[in-house]
Amino acid sequence: MAVALLVLATLAGDAQSADAAPVGRLEQLGGERGCIHQTGINRCSVGRAVTSPQDIVVSPDGRHVYVASFGSHAVAAFVRDPRTGRLEQLPGQRGCVGHLGAGPCSAARALARPSALAITPDGRHVYVAAAGSNALSVFARNRRTGALTQLAGMKGCLSQLPGGGCFDGRALNEPVAVAVSPNGRRVYVAGRRFPSAVAVLTRAIDGSLTQAAGTAGCIAYQGDDGCAIARAMRSPEGLAVSPDSRTVFVAAMRSNAVVALRGGSHGLSQPDGAAGCIAMSTVEGCARGHALKGPVDLATSPDGRSVYVAASESDTVASLRSDAGALGQPRGKSGCLRQSGSRLCARGHTLDEVWGLATSPDGFNLYTVSSKINALGALGRNRSSGRLAPLPGHFACFIRAGGFGCPEGRGLTVAVAVTVSPDGRNVYVASEDAYLGGIAIFRRYVE
Repeated sequence: MAVALLVLATLAGDAQSADAAPVGRLEQLGGERGCIHQTGINRCSVGRAVTSPQDIVVSPDGRHVYVASFGSHAVAAFVRDPRTGRLEQLPGQRGCVGHLGAGPCSAARALARPSALAITPDGRHVYVAAAGSNALSVFARNRRTGALTQLAGMKGCLSQLPGGGCFDGRALNEPVAVAVSPNGRRVYVAGRRFPSAVAVLTRAIDGSLTQAAGTAGCIAYQGDDGCAIARAMRSPEGLAVSPDSRTVFVAAMRSNAVVALRGGSHGLSQPDGAAGCIAMSTVEGCARGHALKGPVDLATSPDGRSVYVAASESDTVASLRSDAGALGQPRGKSGCLRQSGSRLCARGHTLDEVWGLATSPDGFNLYTVSSKINALGALGRNRSSGRLAPLPGHFACFIRAGGFGCPEGRGLTVAVAVTVSPDGRNVYVASEDAYLGGIAIFRRYVE
């Protein structure tokens, strides 16, 4: 019996007693503290410029939270209470920056339909991918107040479109993901539309970005737009950078693949053969994987040895192992979790059209969001093997209005993005529904 209990605990992460509440369990903050909505429905607090949130990040110091609000054409800024995780929007126009002064916000350029954002490791700058502007906007962050200020002149943005006072950029056609390397030296942007590319940008001390000419400035499927050539990278949807900053992983939705790109002074390049990608098919020379249909998001483990994939069309989370950037998938059911289980995947929970992932800083957990069933899932993670398993019983999930064995979770309608605070105490979710979507706030327990 003791051996059986130990096995079960190990699957969920580190060993713990059968009666103990699991590490990484969540509880939504009560009342208005638990969610934020444009009009305050569903017992949420009222927020400004938070219509259809698509992405959410917490500053490295844990003091502030930023939300990319697609429907508001804005980025909303909040102060975070480090004790409870509660969010309070900055006052007045400091509470948001909007495209050409949209709504009650301070004015910014090239910020139509923001879809993704990233913050630098030093917390000094925030980068926003704006799908409606085909651009990346650059903001300085006041680390004391949390206020964002766009860099002046052309330093404030790079755009695929001419005009608008931005530097000309390439590979920025409908940008949907942005990532900063852990060393803070580079910024990467995934452009979903032709030429299906990743822009490579070099960051200066003041946060401004430059893009090299020719192949050093971008890498694209089949090498269009003067970029370097990549295989199996049609419609890139998600980005992740390895902790050592040497490898960029790309979720390529239409290729049913995850691409591994190596960084260097030349920009990004793809290793030959199976080291350069893992996919459902080996047609383009990739390693063979499974449960990778429709990948849209990626998360790396803190030690860099695991890469997790949200595969929306497979209803799965695929678990990959990284060996110096080359990706492989464990054999058997340890290689993936699927909503209903299968011959190849272990049984998961609330993974219908899984759309976003986030690992906890301590490596004990992975959190998922499902846009189809309006859910947040909590998984335990074995820090040695990387294997995942749902937390037990009602600890495994939250769902709008409750159901499927999950407690009610407010602010989860069409949940698309999830993040964990750097101190590991909170989990935040962005839900993009135009009428009911908002920001959900959870406390995370590690004891």
